[in-house]
Amino acid sequence: MKKSIVLVCAVLALAVVLTGCTRSGSSSQGSRTFRLGHQAPAGTAYDILAQKFKENVETRSGGRYKVEVYAGTLGNDRVLTESVIGGTLDFSIVTASDMSNFARELEVQDLPFLFSSWDEVFNFLKSDFANDFYAITDSAGISTLAFMPRGFRHATNNKGPINSPADFQGMKLRVVDSAIYIDTFAALGANPQAMAWGEVYTALQQGTVDGHENTIVTINDYRINEVQKYLSKTGHIFAFAAVCASPMMLDGLSAEDQNLFRTAAVDAALEIGAVQLATETEAAGKLQEAGMQINEVPNKQPFVERMAPVYNKFFTTHDRRYYDGISAAAR
Repeated sequence: MKKSIVLVCAVLALAVVLTGCTRSGSSSQGSRTFRLGHQAPAGTAYDILAQKFKENVETRSGGRYKVEVYAGTLGNDRVLTESVIGGTLDFSIVTASDMSNFARELEVQDLPFLFSSWDEVFNFLKSDFANDFYAITDSAGISTLAFMPRGFRHATNNKGPINSPADFQGMKLRVVDSAIYIDTFAALGANPQAMAWGEVYTALQQGTVDGHENTIVTINDYRINEVQKYLSKTGHIFAFAAVCASPMMLDGLSAEDQNLFRTAAVDAALEIGAVQLATETEAAGKLQEAGMQINEVPNKQPFVERMAPVYNKFFTTHDRRYYDGISAAAR
């Protein structure tokens, strides 16, 4: 009888070990697997970043940690972020602007003409202040590990080139669902329309909106040239993607392993960010070959001068120290 009991216990223990490997964050033969989700199709910028993060983690952990990447299958940015907060998803890569819905001070990143060059962006991301900035999301239950620079956002439409604020007058323009984006284009004379990204292509195709704004790489990846003729390099806002982690998951790791994930994310974000910069020229060339007309805005100062009301409104409800910190780090 005693031998039978021992045998049954041994079988049950083995079953627990074998079945445990099927869950996220579980162990099997000394390894542990984590899940990372993003909303973009495979092969686009978010997925390339995810794959680089995966590579860094798996290589630097000596195979102790594995990362499974889910491209476009676990929901949109809000769903992914809520999953990270709830601890049902280990990592996510989301549009950084969308995270301000969970941590309002993060909206400072979207202030128009905050950066004037890619060099300023990299100066900020490599600064000590970047870590202070990422900590904004801690109170929302999100551990922000890194920002990847995606590029300056530019305006597209079917009416004609945009060279001055007057060219925006009355234009129905799709924007991110953000007060800053709405205020920015209202100040330029446009009629901003907040809309989920998944609806944009059809809205442009059907003429529900006249235009939209985004990075050159995204415009190329999502074939916006098929439904828009003109791209004007307004460079009004700089776009980032955020690599996020579940604090509940991170807190269960050693300080050394937490640092492994953070450095893996930062290094991946900076490397793939540099790729985004290099890819802009290639993407612009493809868009032009496909028939899209791209124009340089000859003088951005008139656009900048329209932004005073946007900044004044922002600073009535937000802590100025984050703006000052980014500005100091960037320059």
